[in-house]
Amino acid sequence: MFTVADMLRLPVFAGHEIAAGKNGTGRRVRFVDFIEIPDPSGWCRPDTFSFTTGYAFRNNPEQICRIVRVLSAGRAAGLGVKLGRFISSIPPEAFRLADALDFPLVILPKRLAYAVVSRVVMREIFRSERSCRDDGGPLGLFQLEQDPVGLLEALRRQGWESSRNVWSLQWEKLPPQRPSLPPQRASQYSANGSLRMLVAQLPGERTEHFVEFLKCHLPLQLEGQSLGISGPAPLENIARNFAEAKTALQLGAQLGFDEGVFVYSELELLDLLKKNRPLPELREAASRCLRPLFDEDAKKHSSLAQTLRVWFACDGSSEKAAQRLHIHRNTLLYRHKRIMELLPLNRYGSTIFRLALFLEHKKDSEECPC
Repeated sequence: MFTVADMLRLPVFAGHEIAAGKNGTGRRVRFVDFIEIPDPSGWCRPDTFSFTTGYAFRNNPEQICRIVRVLSAGRAAGLGVKLGRFISSIPPEAFRLADALDFPLVILPKRLAYAVVSRVVMREIFRSERSCRDDGGPLGLFQLEQDPVGLLEALRRQGWESSRNVWSLQWEKLPPQRPSLPPQRASQYSANGSLRMLVAQLPGERTEHFVEFLKCHLPLQLEGQSLGISGPAPLENIARNFAEAKTALQLGAQLGFDEGVFVYSELELLDLLKKNRPLPELREAASRCLRPLFDEDAKKHSSLAQTLRVWFACDGSSEKAAQRLHIHRNTLLYRHKRIMELLPLNRYGSTIFRLALFLEHKKDSEECPC
């Protein structure tokens, strides 16, 4: 639990003074607010620590007594007052009232900036709430959308450098068993009705290797489940990474799959099409989609990309494709096997890759000077 005492120990509050209500510094702080109105009764929330410059009662300093009563009755955490700009002092009656109510009344440092207070205090609140939750594992990854900076800092303290390349995983729903991976993968888990996971990329590890690794080590967690994957990418891009993993899940469902492993980099072309992105972006995505074939062809002087195009044109007929390519049927079958090792045709079917080949062919045709 994050308390008033915890909050005031933060460096940003250096130079503060607990003027009254010291017995109440154990009150919980879950929110911060900034009061510049004479009557806060309509805005009072439990566990809220409020800040004020006194502008609303600058002509009637005694009004702070009413504010203390209202906030205390509403189970607020306390009140911080910054003196000097609009009011120079607080009436003794307010101190006596705060002491009687055990309501913390704090004189704030004069240079304290509200924007800094809001960011720093809420970050610490999120951290405290994450550490206090007990559902079998840390909930940090599900605080990403609220406090990405704080989450990255927490991960850094655990040894996760922001430049580290990671895979970001998100399950559609919580699997029956929590995953367990080898310690050298330095995984971080997070559960919240669904499941998120960070897994460090091994040197040279490609998508197909990582998917096979998951299938080998997490068979129960993948059975009957939908898993979205993004990466590998630097940890500092964690917000985008998990957004992509979630998009991969959505695209898998829109393709009609009830379960499976869906990798955003392999489905990116569909995402860009949905977003009506310009043709050059679509072509770049098509190239990335087919990159394993292009790399293999360049490395081994093979013709896998052309073979796949002809295979599709022949509706998967080995005999017809071999005849059109003027190669032996066994050669065609060998190439097809290699293509299936490099591309996830068994997970998504042919639609995405047909489209990628079409965009690549169209680009090549337009670039040809003939």
